[in-house]
This record gives sequence, C-alpha cells and structure tokens, in this order.
Amino acid sequence: MDAPTQLNVLGLVLSAVLLAMACVRADRVRGRRTSVDPPAPEIPDVAFVVARVVLVTPAGLGAHTAVQGFGVSDDASWNDSELTNAVHRATDEPDGYRFRTDEAGGPLHFDDYASPIEDKVVHEAGGDAPRPV
Repeated sequence: MDAPTQLNVLGLVLSAVLLAMACVRADRVRGRRTSVDPPAPEIPDVAFVVARVVLVTPAGLGAHTAVQGFGVSDDASWNDSELTNAVHRATDEPDGYRFRTDEAGGPLHFDDYASPIEDKVVHEAGGDAPRPV
C-alpha cells in the first residue's frame, strides 16, 4: 500500500474513532466519572450535546477528506488495464516517427523513439496520466 492510501485509511480510522466516541451514552460517562471521583459535580446534558457536535464535525470532515484523497490517488496512478490500453493505442500508429531523421539527416536511433512514445502514451491516456520522470 502506498503512502497516500495509508494516509487516507488512517483518516477513515480516526474518523471512525471520533464517531465511536460521540456514540458513548451520557449515563456510562457519568457512571465512570462517579466511580473515579465520587464528589465531582454533575455534568449537564448540554455538555454532552456540545461534545457530540465537536466530535462528529471533524469525523465528517476527516471522512470526506479521506474519500476525496482516494479519488486523487486513483487519478494520479494507472492500473494495469489503463497502462496497457494507453501503450497499445500509442504504439498502433507511430505517426511517421519511424521515418523521421535527426538534425544531421540520419535516421533516428532506437533510443530516440522513447520520448515520442512516452509523449503519445500520455496523450492517448488523457489528462490524468502520470508524467515520466
């Protein structure tokens, strides 16, 4: 699993933890608090409502960000079929590169075909194609 995917999964896990914290009932919190510190003052119901809003809001934002991140990481890389289709379309018709010459008038060497083919693969695959480094 690559780093962006790991980050998106972590965001979803943290969002789930925040939602789980928001789902804890007030009676359980009051009971636990009384067992730890019996003379502590009672917590009002409004505090639990505010706490739930404070927990659910970042959980929703985190889940939304993680889902958007999955979309971005999917657009930034190719799966096997996308790459295969782009290469087949790019190499089916070399657009005359076979007969082109260099500055001296000699035929292009085999190594000189790499750049035009890479450019054509990127062009055939559309705008979401990763660029060769």
